[in-house]
Amino acid sequence: MKFTRSILLTFIAASIAMAGSPSITYTLAMPNPASHLFEVELRFDGLDRSDSTLELTLPVWRTGRYVVLDPAGGVVSFDAVDRLNNPLRWKKTNKSTWVIETAGTSQVAARYSVFANEFDQRTRGLNDERAFVDATTVFMYSEKYRWHPLTLTVLPFDAWHVTTGLDAVPGIPHTFSAPNYDHLADCPLEIGTQKVFSFSIEGKEHLLSITGEGNYDSTQLIADLTTIVKKHAQFWEDLPYDRYVFFLALSANGSGGTEHINSCVMGARPFIFQDPIAYKKFLGLVSHEFFHTWNVKRLRPAGLQTYDWTKENYVEELWVAEGTTSYYDDLLLVRCGLMTEAEYLGKLADAVNEDRQRPGNLRESLAQASYDAWIRYWKSSKHAVNFETDYYARGAAVSFVLDMTIRQATSNRRSLDDVLRTMYVRFPLGRGYTNADLQAVCEQISGKSFKEVFHDYVYGTEPLPWSQALATVGLELQRKSPEEKPWLGLTTVDETRATRITRVFAGSPAYEAGLDVDDEIIALNGYKVRSADLSARVGAMKEGDTVRLTVFRSDKLREFTVTLRRPALPAVRVVKVEKPTALQQAAFESWLSVPFAEKSSR
Repeated sequence: MKFTRSILLTFIAASIAMAGSPSITYTLAMPNPASHLFEVELRFDGLDRSDSTLELTLPVWRTGRYVVLDPAGGVVSFDAVDRLNNPLRWKKTNKSTWVIETAGTSQVAARYSVFANEFDQRTRGLNDERAFVDATTVFMYSEKYRWHPLTLTVLPFDAWHVTTGLDAVPGIPHTFSAPNYDHLADCPLEIGTQKVFSFSIEGKEHLLSITGEGNYDSTQLIADLTTIVKKHAQFWEDLPYDRYVFFLALSANGSGGTEHINSCVMGARPFIFQDPIAYKKFLGLVSHEFFHTWNVKRLRPAGLQTYDWTKENYVEELWVAEGTTSYYDDLLLVRCGLMTEAEYLGKLADAVNEDRQRPGNLRESLAQASYDAWIRYWKSSKHAVNFETDYYARGAAVSFVLDMTIRQATSNRRSLDDVLRTMYVRFPLGRGYTNADLQAVCEQISGKSFKEVFHDYVYGTEPLPWSQALATVGLELQRKSPEEKPWLGLTTVDETRATRITRVFAGSPAYEAGLDVDDEIIALNGYKVRSADLSARVGAMKEGDTVRLTVFRSDKLREFTVTLRRPALPAVRVVKVEKPTALQQAAFESWLSVPFAEKSSR
């Protein structure tokens, strides 16, 4: 591979390096995008000659996703040379560590190739249309020099350009600086023909980078992003960056997002932007990822204060990092007028039903789910719903309970909003918090003990007090239907040629009959069936009726007889109480920033 301007790059790096330390320069090339290969050079100038070795590591995980990914598996070539381009000996000492014998030289360059074709994982991808880089999956680092400044030069293919949250080095095209490796690791790069829109909020530049085509209206998108940014800044009383980038990649299977220190990466399908429901869901994603700018990128659990890139970083507070963020993402959309009260109460009803229906919520605590995220949540086991809690959804639900408990204890003078703002000031980046710290701040803000609340709902698996919490803001639960219909106790997804079971709830008729996740349902009582038909036909039957489900399991035709019954807990909706107190009305209005007007329901 060819790396031009190396002398110039070394000079740039040296000019920003701390006194007496080596300069560190990265060069990223992509001469043949169709090969999916990134070519990387990592150069050190001014090494201590007394060191006989230089150890390089590629992280085993990336920020925002708490699972070991092992990016080192994509490194397909590696070599090292000294300043005269003489080869240096090296060896691997574990799956993601390369040790170079420096032979007393002060300049070492490591050169390696990385196979990159995982756009959907928001890790690394390269093809003939674009490139995406999460630095943790492409750039190695030296632990000894991890906190030293560095420069990165990108050699884009053809006429491609680079969008990133990194600071540009003035006067040098496609060259950027970072104060240390961890900052580089938190600043992804989009390289290609993406469209970039610039807009200013509170005097700070914001960029919307869109890759791919779709039916979006950039003017509307920027207006809605501006509304979201302003509301979040108002909430936190802070805008903690000089420049921010919203990355949006449009593709057939686009979804999800990842937060970064001054950017976020999001995926969406190309033609959702004129669909009110789908677009509202997308804005919820924006709100979620942007809320992370404070909650987890700066207000961090103690176990994530300084990342260990070589292994799992265990914490019991991911339910706060993700769950509390999930509580506020849609809530802030209501407060800034991008979601209606009725839409939000509908989502709240969905949260109640999901929480009460999930058997795993009674088996695994939020603290344990957070701790075991590395081995469970992202592994998507077939029966996770029965044995595990979801620290996103359950964490959001418990955050709601915390919010309502504080409002009730203080006659609505204080809320979870105050707790988060206090935590943000008290535990700045560099000083992480624990569940005990959060409990202490809740107690300080509310003036009451939260020992039982944390015992039952953070460290325990007690059912949540939904009715009591909802009453704080003048809401209550009502049956969704006067008479609950029979159910099978499973969920399905329609695929090209089959209806596949995705979840079977423990204790349900389907569970007791022996049906399993991934069974392909062929027929109900001898007639072909799809998801909508399945619900309608079963719903028209009576409790105690039996049905025959014909399925394919591992290509073998099987038949199961299921005896129908009603679910143990009826589906509910969230509605306003008929005669709210003045305090309930005031709490509702400060919570949602909308008036407690006429009765609204779902």
